[in-house]
Amino acid sequence: MRQDWLQFFQRIDWNSPVTLALTSAAVGSAITLTWLSLRDAGDRKRKRRDTALEVALSLESYARTCRTMMHKAAWAAAQHGSPSGRDASRSVVMPTFAYPDKLHWHVMSGKVISELREYPATVHGAREYLEAFREFGEPLDLCGQVEYECAKAAMAALALARATRRRHGAASWRPGAKDSALERELSDFIANAEEKRKASLDHRAELALDRRGDAQAFKHALSA
Repeated sequence: MRQDWLQFFQRIDWNSPVTLALTSAAVGSAITLTWLSLRDAGDRKRKRRDTALEVALSLESYARTCRTMMHKAAWAAAQHGSPSGRDASRSVVMPTFAYPDKLHWHVMSGKVISELREYPATVHGAREYLEAFREFGEPLDLCGQVEYECAKAAMAALALARATRRRHGAASWRPGAKDSALERELSDFIANAEEKRKASLDHRAELALDRRGDAQAFKHALSA
């Protein structure tokens, strides 16, 4: 088969007008296809970058909204014991989150889409947990829990926004003076809250041991 093709090309008159026209058309088509391919790749890259920027902006905006709710929760906790304390705690709720409508999700990879779409589900799960906590917990404890969950959600939103910008070549986030220390504030708050939680659990464990020891001593006294 290869020999037949070689003989065929050898018999072609490459200087004939028809051959020259066909060759020119083939070269022109190849150039056109290459140009179209490069243009489509450029358009796709630009759409991916623009979509990533929209996603990052929505995540960063949500982080700021969570920070505002944290302040509101702290204020409501400070009202505990006052006549307006219970009413103040009713307005303390973790904000909802949703990406902007009509995003060009198709220009992103499946892995990136999966990671981005897991975040709203995580927020939804935290909101459901807090609503259950509201039903059975004390208002003061609820305010602290909302503050903690909002801090974690805000921190995760900023991390996801940063990764999205980096992966798709979008400009880095340049927070204003009001938000310049946002990430550090969230990190410090989470660290302090977790330290307090650990101390509280250790204290409860010590109380449980003390009560168990007292109960055993009482039984020994009765049996003596």
